[in-house]
Amino acid sequence: MYWTSVCLIGIATIGKGSDWEEFRDLARGGIPVAYRNKIWQETSGALDMRLPGYYKELLSRQSLESCQCWSDIKMDLHRTFPTNVLFGPGGHGIDKLKNILLAYSLHNPTVGYCQGMNLLAGTLLLTNHSEEEAFWILTSMLGRHLPEDYFTQQLLSPQADQRVLKELVQEIMPRLSLHFQEMHVDLTAVTFSWFLTLFTDCLPVETLLRVWDVFFVEGMIVVFKIALAILWMNEKDILKCRNGAAVYCFMKQMTLTMHQADKLIKVAFVTLKSYIHPEKIEAKRQRYQKLVRQELIQEQQMLKMKTFTCTIPSSPTSATKNAARS
Repeated sequence: MYWTSVCLIGIATIGKGSDWEEFRDLARGGIPVAYRNKIWQETSGALDMRLPGYYKELLSRQSLESCQCWSDIKMDLHRTFPTNVLFGPGGHGIDKLKNILLAYSLHNPTVGYCQGMNLLAGTLLLTNHSEEEAFWILTSMLGRHLPEDYFTQQLLSPQADQRVLKELVQEIMPRLSLHFQEMHVDLTAVTFSWFLTLFTDCLPVETLLRVWDVFFVEGMIVVFKIALAILWMNEKDILKCRNGAAVYCFMKQMTLTMHQADKLIKVAFVTLKSYIHPEKIEAKRQRYQKLVRQELIQEQQMLKMKTFTCTIPSSPTSATKNAARS
């Protein structure tokens, strides 16, 4: 199977047997730039979701910039890849990005806008997708590939996924997990944004696009595999850090120079294959999602109790009673 034949016959015609495995392996090897636009639209599910005229209808609504999310979107527009010519001064990407994010907030008012969406949409624009194509791929990402509550206000699923990641690190890289404990390092402080932005804030663009090639084909499991591969590849250097500050400093920088996409993909899908079982990870996710929701309910109940206690009038003191008698 070659990319030319894939583009000719379409992804939908590929079954779930050996042909699908062959296509999956092709994606892991990297989708050629010439085909990436078309392949992403299919593998993301955007083509299936697309409704003719709907995007323009969203943008035509009156007072578009008066929507509830506009102030948050406006703050993040110029934080999106500011050194890239597309989004820098005079770049035409800012207006496109604004339209996409506003349109999505109107399309899904329950979620609206959450920080991190700007980087997802910005990455799609960087890959030569049109404004409308980027909107539909973003919509598919947030509706099909990521859990529905990934960008809700409570960020329940991302919190649960961080607990899953910590447990996996403890199982697969026990020395590293112990080192984090001894250095009083909270792994979530570094990796939370990896998940929320799908690595857009940490990996070089060329490597990032290779990760997304596989993400659109294989789904959320890819995020765990890549995160574990990054930690695996940098474990020795992290273990050399002698205090928490050094660990945080190194981990914030280590991904920026990961230009060897082939090596990262190989570690994620070959070296760590025997350690990572999708069904077990999904079971862990379900368990922690339930736990996080229970904790949220308990916190809300405690808050209500405190609020109720504060509103109960205090009983009069003895001095007040005596004054009242006199």
